[in-house]
Amino acid sequence: MYHLFRTIDEPCGLTVTTTERPGGVRVLTLVGDIDAATVEALDEALATGDRLLADLSRVGFLSCAGVRSLLEANDRAELAVVVGGHAVTRSLEATGADLLLECYPRTADALVALAAAVAPQAGPDA
Repeated sequence: MYHLFRTIDEPCGLTVTTTERPGGVRVLTLVGDIDAATVEALDEALATGDRLLADLSRVGFLSCAGVRSLLEANDRAELAVVVGGHAVTRSLEATGADLLLECYPRTADALVALAAAVAPQAGPDA
């Protein structure tokens, strides 16, 4: 299985679990609320890695600070975002971030998209 696994428990109500997947994809599974009190944990998790998948399907609240963090990570890395809850979708749509971020309904869809982005293109001789 995947041997690199780390959980960061924040007392303010956000848990970030990081899993390394094949192809250099770092999957961040976030549980709880992302607000001014917890955004530092999100910033830290998004700070490393060139290919990131942020699974927000178990996030109950996403503040503008969280949206900013996602947009900054998107500027420096390849980022896919899994949205599941209404609160996250609403925050992304209200700020227009849904137009800038690659958003997916399920983790599997995001992983397929990230894998396709680095798959070698078949040439005319293939």
